[in-house]
Amino acid sequence: MHVDPMGRRGRDRVFRGVADRWIGRLLLLFVVVAVPKALSEPSLAGIPFDLGTAAVFAIIGWVCFRMGFRAQLAARRDHFEVVNLLTVERIPYHDVADVHIDQLSVRITLTSGRRVRAWGLADSLLNTGGSERQNLADRLRLIAAERQTGAAPRRTRSRLPDRWAPVALFALFSGAIVLRLVTQ
Repeated sequence: MHVDPMGRRGRDRVFRGVADRWIGRLLLLFVVVAVPKALSEPSLAGIPFDLGTAAVFAIIGWVCFRMGFRAQLAARRDHFEVVNLLTVERIPYHDVADVHIDQLSVRITLTSGRRVRAWGLADSLLNTGGSERQNLADRLRLIAAERQTGAAPRRTRSRLPDRWAPVALFALFSGAIVLRLVTQ
């Protein structure tokens, strides 16, 4: 079977970190299990403090969820999709001027001069010097050059994606507080 390393057949190529994803998943598991357990125990603090704690841990859980399940750089059929912790950007290939590898991220420079950083890649790809970093940059440039089409979507950016996650976590944590109040 022939392997197509450049993604020339138009398949989606997804680049993401493995170690960072497991850390995010384990932290999310800890937050989802430990916080409701702690909030269901009797508390000397008042209800406002407990609700504030639930809100803070809901936001922490959302960040862990984004880090563990969402952060990535994907080369789709007609655009790059950069999924960071707080934003999702879809960049058509004809808007890509250059691709650089920084110390901690991949930097996509647009034709307008604006830079978009992708934080969801493995440290092993970014921290290695020389050929592996250069191969990744060359590979992304080649994908952008080969997949340019006339009918590309416009560039979009959405902020604070997955808004349901902190709401769901806050509901879970608030449920633990209500359980405590009902059983006391």
